[in-house]
Amino acid sequence: MTLGVYRGQVVLSDYQDAWVNDFEQVKQDIIKATDIESNDIQHIGSISIPGLAAKPIIDILIGVEDYKSMPKSFYDALITIGIFRLRVERADEIVLAKFEGDSFQKHTCFIHLVSKEQQKWTDLLKFRDYLRSNPDARYEYQHLKEYLSIQYPDNRAKYTQEKEAFVNSILNK
Repeated sequence: MTLGVYRGQVVLSDYQDAWVNDFEQVKQDIIKATDIESNDIQHIGSISIPGLAAKPIIDILIGVEDYKSMPKSFYDALITIGIFRLRVERADEIVLAKFEGDSFQKHTCFIHLVSKEQQKWTDLLKFRDYLRSNPDARYEYQHLKEYLSIQYPDNRAKYTQEKEAFVNSILNK
């Protein structure tokens, strides 16, 4: 399966080793286009966890000193590599996306811009690292995702919302 899922859909794919290379390519593009350091760009989300089925969308975490004060030139640089700021309003991050083609309907990457070493940065890395190192939790999460993908195949927002209790249970450990 290639990268990308159409807006709103929930489609799971078996884990693919190629996803690591896909992430690395986008990471290198971000480094070349901006002054972000390599360690401040992290692979997160389900496709960063070997063996876990996932929506084939790369989730990337970028940590900066203050995500709210990034200059327009930063966003302009990302546009040159096909990454656009979304109208998603969240209190602790700015969400950007990369799309397949010019229709802006099929997401291939979500970029989460956060303040480095703050709660959102820590939580996203903690969840990823816990699932990478805990097969039982990974198995439980896999089954939850499969169930929810059947329940909400065309409602990604509800699918994500329904996973929240599981995510919070990991973060509270």
